[in-house]
Amino acid sequence: MAEVLALVVSRDQYKHLFGIYVPIALGVFTLVIVSMLTAVLVFRRRPIEKAAKWHEHNRLEGAYAVLLVCVIAFLLYLTFSAEHQVDRVSAQERPTLTIDVYGAKWEWQFSYPAYGINRYSGTVGHESLVVPTNEAIRFRLISRDVIHEFWVNELRYKHDLIPGSVQKATLVFGREGRFSGQCAEFCGLYHARMSFTVQALSPARFAAWASAQARATGASASAAPAAANAGRGAHS
Repeated sequence: MAEVLALVVSRDQYKHLFGIYVPIALGVFTLVIVSMLTAVLVFRRRPIEKAAKWHEHNRLEGAYAVLLVCVIAFLLYLTFSAEHQVDRVSAQERPTLTIDVYGAKWEWQFSYPAYGINRYSGTVGHESLVVPTNEAIRFRLISRDVIHEFWVNELRYKHDLIPGSVQKATLVFGREGRFSGQCAEFCGLYHARMSFTVQALSPARFAAWASAQARATGASASAAPAAANAGRGAHS
């Protein structure tokens, strides 16, 4: 079965980071545990006349602090480099479809500007985010209140929605199917209900769906003024 892929296979990027983070974390953890056990065994309770007279070791403490700063700087460099590569390649891609993703407590809105379609999912709506397969899709991520996070688990892809700015991500869905999505940043009382479902269709099926939705939206928009005019005529 074909795999669902982001335009940039971010899972490989972050798997590489994971392979670096974990050994370093285990090394620091081991160093701390060994140091504590050594202190407990070597400097355990002894008669007063044999107690150690010193209480600090500036060189050792300074070396440890410098080592930690270097490790943190190294990890930050790797992390930001990976994120920059993902964002740079994503920004250079020319998408065939743009979807505006609005996050608000506690509802997602998926807007298709080219078709005039709006879909809602969360505490009120339960409509799917419908996308074509094997085509680059530009997602414009916009928050209307607090920080949210757009997460499609199958893609292993997350991206924050930051209030006051528009974040962009370009993704490709490699196969048809239904995939779960979620806000991955705690955003308040009903955060857990801020979920959605992605429905990936073949390009032909997506085109048929989008055309049908656009016609239905246009019919609803034209029916509203007609109904209003009919109501005014009945009362005249």
